[in-house]
Amino acid sequence: MSELMIIILLFLAGAAVLTLEIFIPSYGVLCIVGVGFLISAIVKTFTYGGEGYGVAAIIGSCIFLPTFAYISVKYWRQTPIGRRIVPPNPVLTDEDTASIDKLYALVGQSGKTISPLRPVGICMFGGKRISCIAEMGVVDADVDVVALGIKSGHLTVRQRET
Repeated sequence: MSELMIIILLFLAGAAVLTLEIFIPSYGVLCIVGVGFLISAIVKTFTYGGEGYGVAAIIGSCIFLPTFAYISVKYWRQTPIGRRIVPPNPVLTDEDTASIDKLYALVGQSGKTISPLRPVGICMFGGKRISCIAEMGVVDADVDVVALGIKSGHLTVRQRET
């Protein structure tokens, strides 16, 4: 096998392993292996091709790696595999989200906890599920609560005194 063929195969192996890193979760192991292939290819280019070709290989790699990373991150979700793996962003309707004005309308009203508030959980107010924050401590599920105000975009509640 010629020296040129070895260099080309090392560059292709590096690009292939870096491409696999996108699809196989390896916690960076494939990235290190791919960069190792590219470094080996650059070293071989210096050895067999001389200083001019070696510098060109370094410059080419410095352009290729960031460009490849940018394109991978930006366009991977649009590929057929990316569409299968990454779920689409949810489309929230007005019923799914409660605006601050709607939350202010609930202040002073009574509701019931659906899940425990530790301190955040879900309460039912007027037939609507609302994300709520307990004023203090933990409030168990299926407990009557009173809305006190708005804090960080959530309705603040307190357990109703019996």
